[in-house]
Amino acid sequence: MQKTIAPIVKWAQRKDNVFLTVEVRDLKDEKVDLTSSSLKFSANAEGVNYVFEINFFSEVVVEESKWTNYGLNVRFILSKKDKAASYWTRLIKETHKLQYLQVDWTKYIDEDDEAEEGGKGLDDWDSNRFQNFDQGHGHDHGHDHGHGHGHGHDHDHDHDHGHHHENDDEDEEEPNEGNIDDLEKEEEVQQKEQAPQEGDQQKQDIQQEQQEENK
Repeated sequence: MQKTIAPIVKWAQRKDNVFLTVEVRDLKDEKVDLTSSSLKFSANAEGVNYVFEINFFSEVVVEESKWTNYGLNVRFILSKKDKAASYWTRLIKETHKLQYLQVDWTKYIDEDDEAEEGGKGLDDWDSNRFQNFDQGHGHDHGHDHGHGHGHGHDHDHDHDHGHHHENDDEDEEEPNEGNIDDLEKEEEVQQKEQAPQEGDQQKQDIQQEQQEENK
């Protein structure tokens, strides 16, 4: 049966963020559930299941928060909802202590010193290596994105078909110059054919009048 324990979790803060570090190497199969008021975490390493759950002292903004697995540890940057408020007096809502929670002294500063020491201990916390919480299933997310791109390609293909249909309509509505010339020639031929017919009719009328006079 797999052993389940709580990992060491270290924390520090600034006016706008809370920094958490799960101090376990080579964690795999991470499951992370972040809400505005809590964090649930589980992962495996060397046959051990590491699990913890904490309720925050104050609210965080899930959409602005990030996390990553560095290999040496798992790191969280949690964005505080009230960035104008004073430092949290503790990480969790409850007043009792959790044995696995520790202050991260490598990043700890007093609130009054943030302007001068705000970057303390954060040199290797490159936000570009972190992912948003809506990208928790990175592989599946990329796979879905690929399918979306495929649909986009089909959309362009349909657009091309529509463009061809529009051209067909234009061809039907607007005859080319050659067709116009042909129509004019046909009208001229018809007029020439009609002209002698009108002359013959006049001759017949004159002959009929002469016959009547002779009578």
